[in-house]
Amino acid sequence: MFKWKFNKYAIIFFIIIASSAAVNSRDLTYREINLESVSRYSEDRIAYQHIEYIVNPEVRQQQDPSVASLLIIKENKMYLFKDGYDDPKVAEQNYLERSLSQRLTFNETWERDIDGKPDYLLIYDKRKEMLRNIIPPGSKESLNERYTKFYTDMRNAFIQRHVNVFRQIMLNRMDVEFKINRVPIPKRINDDGPTKYHTSVTAKTKDGRIYYAEDADGDGITETFSVDLADGFNWGWKSGPNIILILKNKQEDIKNIIGNLVKEAYEGSPEEIKLLDEQLNRLEKEIPILMDQIIRGDFDKYGK
Repeated sequence: MFKWKFNKYAIIFFIIIASSAAVNSRDLTYREINLESVSRYSEDRIAYQHIEYIVNPEVRQQQDPSVASLLIIKENKMYLFKDGYDDPKVAEQNYLERSLSQRLTFNETWERDIDGKPDYLLIYDKRKEMLRNIIPPGSKESLNERYTKFYTDMRNAFIQRHVNVFRQIMLNRMDVEFKINRVPIPKRINDDGPTKYHTSVTAKTKDGRIYYAEDADGDGITETFSVDLADGFNWGWKSGPNIILILKNKQEDIKNIIGNLVKEAYEGSPEEIKLLDEQLNRLEKEIPILMDQIIRGDFDKYGK
């Protein structure tokens, strides 16, 4: 009987966790950017994709769990930089070799991690390949310093511009679709610590862009940020947000750009707090006058 009760409670606990995950989750299905599948090159645009996410450590992941891609399309030319690039064919070969030798650790078959230094550059003119520069696996080298600086500067500027837009949306949240979802994260048994919250923010601009920011583990740091526009631009079926997708970021420089977004959306951005301070300063002067007016009105009404 005791065993049955234990199993019953374990099942209930599992259901609670699963239900919470379902409530908190957002579909951020993606495909790694590749030029061969880009839907169109006839319009100038930029897309950034940053993945640092292992779905399940006990299961081999089909897509690279640590890779960043910067796509720039300008005047029918497509430029694709990658940081942490691993050739999927090499990863598959590593998987087979380590499986046979019983030295397999899941997802270590993907050897490179994001380090802020691109190791892959591919340039197309329309659909024709013009340049391919890929650092070989195992090499500690990266693309030359000029390429690296260009990649870093363009990446940071692009993310920062969209973060600025998101903060502007916060200031005008009454005029747009803006939603904050905050759900307590289930605790482990006998965990008496403070409750943490999974917090996410979704906003939709008037032109249809959807901004999303998430703090999934309740540590106060935004690790996921995406921007998407349903205009048909993609690099394959279910390729994910087509402007920015930063999924489970671990890089300090990216954290410095997006890290406070969820906290600001929930507690108020510096700009919102400044406006509130100005309102309170004005009210400090106006409310005493209002009090006198109310009291005088009451006196005139009831004091006779």
